[in-house]
Amino acid sequence: MNLTFSVLKQLRQILGVIASFTLFCMLVLTVIDVVGRYFFNSPFPGGVELVEIMLAIVVFSAFSLITWSEEHICVDLLDDWFPVSLTNLRQAFINLCSAFALGLIAWKVWGLGARSLSYGETTDVLEIPIGYVMYFVSFIGWISMVIALALAFQYLFSKTPVSNSTQESDS
Repeated sequence: MNLTFSVLKQLRQILGVIASFTLFCMLVLTVIDVVGRYFFNSPFPGGVELVEIMLAIVVFSAFSLITWSEEHICVDLLDDWFPVSLTNLRQAFINLCSAFALGLIAWKVWGLGARSLSYGETTDVLEIPIGYVMYFVSFIGWISMVIALALAFQYLFSKTPVSNSTQESDS
């Protein structure tokens, strides 16, 4: 289990770097596009397409980071009524459900990416194959699924509550 978490931590760092670097590139490209458009009447060719692709990379790279730190949007209506002794079981169940949903989404997006490549779908200006972006999104979905499964097993096999929500309610 420790090996799994060390690999996932390294993967988390890599995804953080990818998201940060891509966000920086998106910023630079947008500045170049705006300056070119308003001062030289010549926007960056395909700038909008590249920003759209980079946005997908940033969002889905950050998605795994959010899964790792369990910072998804949640409604804690039942937390006060739920026994603290069963917190780990609840969190394990939630993470297993999340893993199932993430795996299902990743599987469907992978199929869409394959179909997109078989149809030869590309962006309009730069003609970048869209299927590869979908494959990236699907791959990140698989990673998020593995992270959710690892968190579920951590909750199942931990003797003490490890949930952030338990720590917040105790303080």
